[in-house]
Amino acid sequence: MIPTEGVGSKSLDSILKNKLPALGIDLGGTKLSAAVVQDFKVVSEPRTVPTPHGSENIVNAIVELIQAFQKDHVLAGAGIATAGVVDPETGNILGSTGNLPGWSGTPLKTLIESRTMLPVRVDNDANAAAYGDALAMGMADKECVIGVTLGTGIGTGIIINGTVFRGSNLSAAEGGHIRINLGNKRFCTCGLFDCWEEYGSGRGLVATTKELLPGITSAQSELANHIEFLTTRMITAAADNGDLIAKKGIQIWHEHLAVGIASLEHLMDPYCFIISGGLSSVVNFDLLREMVIDRCMPRYAENVKIYHSQLGIYAGIIGAAHEVLTHINRQTA
Repeated sequence: MIPTEGVGSKSLDSILKNKLPALGIDLGGTKLSAAVVQDFKVVSEPRTVPTPHGSENIVNAIVELIQAFQKDHVLAGAGIATAGVVDPETGNILGSTGNLPGWSGTPLKTLIESRTMLPVRVDNDANAAAYGDALAMGMADKECVIGVTLGTGIGTGIIINGTVFRGSNLSAAEGGHIRINLGNKRFCTCGLFDCWEEYGSGRGLVATTKELLPGITSAQSELANHIEFLTTRMITAAADNGDLIAKKGIQIWHEHLAVGIASLEHLMDPYCFIISGGLSSVVNFDLLREMVIDRCMPRYAENVKIYHSQLGIYAGIIGAAHEVLTHINRQTA
């Protein structure tokens, strides 16, 4: 049950009447970020802390973030976007990958509501980002919109007629785990081999570039001396400096992205794809669109539309905040 006295003495009806903002929280494997959101805009200074180890420590960190924002803002509620499989009605974490070990089974909504007295809505991070993007870009009424979040891994969310598609067991749209290679070449954090995110994510870009470096000297590439500690930032910076190995790595990375997107195009026939996440800034959208079209049957190719998120790195935060506001509206309808 959503607390009806979550903000001082204000009821839910008062919350809606005064159009209070919500707090959006994005929980990833390496960092925990939050910001106050109103009308699809971040209206506070975002705050980010490293994601602690262990479910109890993560819950404590989320509570501390919320309480810090409550000192300066009257909030309608808090929306939490988290990696893993989520039951959005109970707010329980049903499953998690290696990015958040021990997270599965956490009754997150109950724990946070009991300590903050705010209405809380929990969803998968890719679902929240796709939902926020579809709303912000005026596409929530389309039959199908697919959000693709590019970061350490790949998250996907499917929005059908304005509603997040969750599947029969709340586990739909794990597009990052489509298998795109049969060679058991790259082991994924989910326990399987050759998932799309092991090729099209930040990890994938690093792994692909590393494969190009053996036999390359520092005179040929500035990355040659950093193979053991290579990062996406190093690769993109080197590419900007004209490094041919870095450029080739990014080119192949685009091909890997295109393989997954073309598969989703054939499966779902979406109105469009919306690309978000920290790594979306690396995407050459004209090149990616061309590569996807090359991998689609003609009937699908002529309808391929791929857009860059208007919400940028805040898509998950904004989507999560608007999910809790939408849920409050439904509770009082």
